[in-house]
Amino acid sequence: MLEKFLDIISHYIPISPVPKGIERELSALNPDKIYAENVRHLLDVSYETAIEICERAVRQGYFKRGGIEVRCPDNTVAAIVPSKEQLPKTVKCLIEEEGFLEEKDVPISTLDVEPFYQLDERATTSLYRQATQNL
Repeated sequence: MLEKFLDIISHYIPISPVPKGIERELSALNPDKIYAENVRHLLDVSYETAIEICERAVRQGYFKRGGIEVRCPDNTVAAIVPSKEQLPKTVKCLIEEEGFLEEKDVPISTLDVEPFYQLDERATTSLYRQATQNL
């Protein structure tokens, strides 16, 4: 999977030179949860450019939109929904108050809300074959 993903990226988004350690970082990615922040970091681009790259990959059929993840202040996932329209107004998070953890309703507007993508295995298998045949 790592080799396929790296070949696809380098074929369609030339990276010169390939950053040191990228193989290790790519191998740590979960193909079912690819965040724009991962793409931003790997390609050393802005967050907005990373979103554009992911959305382009969706349009071209290489990624699928996985959903939207909501994270509490302690970085735990409070909710995963298929689209922004389905976000609740609040989620329950454990919040420390006076040394005790209490479950509180926290407004979504105050939390990190992050889209994630999934690698479309069928499309990337086909693309990998094409990319490696052209090398």
